[in-house]
Amino acid sequence: MSRKLESRYKTYKSDAAPFFFYIDVIPLDLSQYEIKHHVELLKKIQFNPIMPLPLRVDRVNNGVFSTLLRPRNPISFSIGEKYTAIINPTPFVQYGIDKLINFTEIRASEQFAISLSSEKVRKWWSATRFLYGKLKTLEEDFAAFLRAYLHHIIVAKLEEEDLISASIKYCELIRDICYQRIQEKHILVEVDDEEKLVDMYKMKEGRVQKKRFKFSKEKLLYPSFIDIEVINTRNIEYSQIYKDQYEVLKKNSKVLKYIPLLFYDDLLECMLQNLKTLENYEGKILDPSFLLENKIILLIDKNKSLSNQLAEYTWLNNFNEIDIAQLMKSLEPTFPSDLS
Repeated sequence: MSRKLESRYKTYKSDAAPFFFYIDVIPLDLSQYEIKHHVELLKKIQFNPIMPLPLRVDRVNNGVFSTLLRPRNPISFSIGEKYTAIINPTPFVQYGIDKLINFTEIRASEQFAISLSSEKVRKWWSATRFLYGKLKTLEEDFAAFLRAYLHHIIVAKLEEEDLISASIKYCELIRDICYQRIQEKHILVEVDDEEKLVDMYKMKEGRVQKKRFKFSKEKLLYPSFIDIEVINTRNIEYSQIYKDQYEVLKKNSKVLKYIPLLFYDDLLECMLQNLKTLENYEGKILDPSFLLENKIILLIDKNKSLSNQLAEYTWLNNFNEIDIAQLMKSLEPTFPSDLS
């Protein structure tokens, strides 16, 4: 098998590969990385709290599209009598992609002994930024997670309260929502201009090995592949997605599959680990100043008109201001000779 084929992850054409980002509170644990160059890569992004979820390094490495989750409305939260905090979508996504690219470089160099190709990353983003997947439940939940960060962490920072206590409340809220979604089992699907509830997983009887040569029958969880309608916006405006007649959108859409349980299960695991770490935590929380200083979170004076300003921070855009070439220039490859 050629090295070219060996450097690709196995992907599926029917997989919409949706992903988004959440804001973490615990710094990356660099001790779990053994390669010195990888540690240096992570040191450059360790104060960036924006984490991709799920970690779709396969699509980035292969140069194959994925579907960026996009909340339908700007995300804001009122803070006291003076400010409204707003998530600024473009830098939020840019810093999230920067982290995703670094993780992809680390995973690809570990698995394939080859560095990430700038051309593959460009192809991935060129396709991804024009795709919109109808993911109403996930959109609403991840918007709620971001508002929870504004409510707990940003408020604590501005009012000089204990960030560890605020982080515990923040992680508990996300944990509870993820757990509730998994227990409820259902998720909303929007396909062909219709909505319906479907199961995120099924419980089936299966064989589990308890000891050597000894098996028992137990109920096992099997994640479901759920339909998602993905709209290609290259020929239409994002702003028209919920204004145009469905027949117009249908011409630019197709139905793919995804596993919604991945979002809730992965994030639940992250929050449980965070809460365990925070029990007797003596380190420092990821400082929200990073998000404020890089204009990822904006504090808008309430005395100014918000209606027009909020419209500027829509997630329904193609993020053409994100400079992938510049992000790749800042990435130091593990194997520079591969890219020469």
